[in-house]
Amino acid sequence: MSVSGTGDVKAVSETQICIFCHTPHNASPAKPLWNHEITAVVNYINYWSPTLQSYSSEAEAPPIDGFSKLCLSCHDGTVAIGSIISRWDEIQMISITDVLDASGRLIRGPGYLGTDLSGGHPISIIFDEILANKRNTSDPPLSRLKWPINDPYVKLHPTQNGYGVQCTSCHDPHTNRAAGGWPPFWNKTTHDEVCIVCHEEIPPGDIEW
Repeated sequence: MSVSGTGDVKAVSETQICIFCHTPHNASPAKPLWNHEITAVVNYINYWSPTLQSYSSEAEAPPIDGFSKLCLSCHDGTVAIGSIISRWDEIQMISITDVLDASGRLIRGPGYLGTDLSGGHPISIIFDEILANKRNTSDPPLSRLKWPINDPYVKLHPTQNGYGVQCTSCHDPHTNRAAGGWPPFWNKTTHDEVCIVCHEEIPPGDIEW
């Protein structure tokens, strides 16, 4: 997102790259060396469906926490992209495709998620052997989960005093392994390669949700 960046959103003059998320000094105590202002939103709408085994209703969805909270500090549109902790003034940003408002916050485009996350994969949820066994022995049967999860790229991260699914389970903000046409910063080459780390294929080659 520096001035030399090739994306739709970039800085007017800032040349540093890492500064939008990290700083070696005066960082937020929330996460080590974290430099971006953290969103104050607490009432996100997380994904829920009747077959979800992690929690029994939308009202019981856990709060968004951990790495996902950091990602949403830009992507929920409540904090300016250039709002960093290590400086008194914000980094001024421009948008080629007009996805920012006058204050530098995301308001549209593929990177804008808002606070209603119900249309995406649930995040900040515990994923453990208990959940896998519960889903895999459900009556009527549901699509199965794998356990344990052992993958060098798709990983479980801290959440709700345990480990589970966060934005960073599927996305890597530092590396893009995706083939052309797939979501940016994807942890694998294709959509399916990420999904089948946790979800079983039934029948082979056809992912059942």
